[in-house]
Amino acid sequence: MKALSSHSTNGFTLIELVVVVVLVAALAVGLTSIITDTTKGYVEAEGRLNMASSARLVIDKLSRDIREAMPNSVRVNAANTCVEFVPILAAATYTDLPITTAGTEVTVVEQDSSSRISSLAPASTYLMIIPLNSSEVYSLSSGHVASITGFSKLGSNLTEVAINATRFTRESPQNRAFFVSQPVSYCLVGDELLRFSNYGFNTAQPSANAMGIGEIVVKPLSTLDRQGALVSIFTYDSGSLNRGGILQVRLIVSARDERVNVEHEIHVRNFP
Repeated sequence: MKALSSHSTNGFTLIELVVVVVLVAALAVGLTSIITDTTKGYVEAEGRLNMASSARLVIDKLSRDIREAMPNSVRVNAANTCVEFVPILAAATYTDLPITTAGTEVTVVEQDSSSRISSLAPASTYLMIIPLNSSEVYSLSSGHVASITGFSKLGSNLTEVAINATRFTRESPQNRAFFVSQPVSYCLVGDELLRFSNYGFNTAQPSANAMGIGEIVVKPLSTLDRQGALVSIFTYDSGSLNRGGILQVRLIVSARDERVNVEHEIHVRNFP
């Protein structure tokens, strides 16, 4: 029987070893590329999810604010970058209203005995009676808005509201009285959506620069879509007394060359 040659019993040859090393290296590079791409995809997906969540939280907050806004108080500026409205703090039914001559008192009935109205701060609260458009909402001399100077409890559900001398223009069919705060605005300034408050009533919608320092709600935002076209952040169809308005909100959140577009419609009631 022939003995096996020493060449065939000494393991791998140099060529075989080189081939194995090359194959292992190629496999390692491939696996690294797969892992890198997978990780990158996960990070990008996570980033898009976080951006979408941020935009959704903002829209949810804005929706709640708008739904609790005084009817006919929503307005959007010409650049479609600011939306303004007047928040309702409480509502009641009035028993008397100075219509024929100016008066300084209005008596209201609350639906329950929670004393919510008398607990409001008079200096930052206003009485509003059936404004039918934004001009009547934002003018303190329109005959629909009165500054409040104090509250006096007359009973468990009855409250006397002291106001600056005001002659109201018209009666509410349901005798509804609304207690509101100063206006609030959401504005896009640069790449930030800011919330402004406590800047007072203005017949003309003020610019962001005239409203003081705003609270950052979300950033960074873009006004350009993926094709580079300019988009409107806020668009408002005011509707009519018989049909509610619709506020369209479009937020494009951008970060690390990624953009997430979130759109939403908020229905606005018009009849006070």
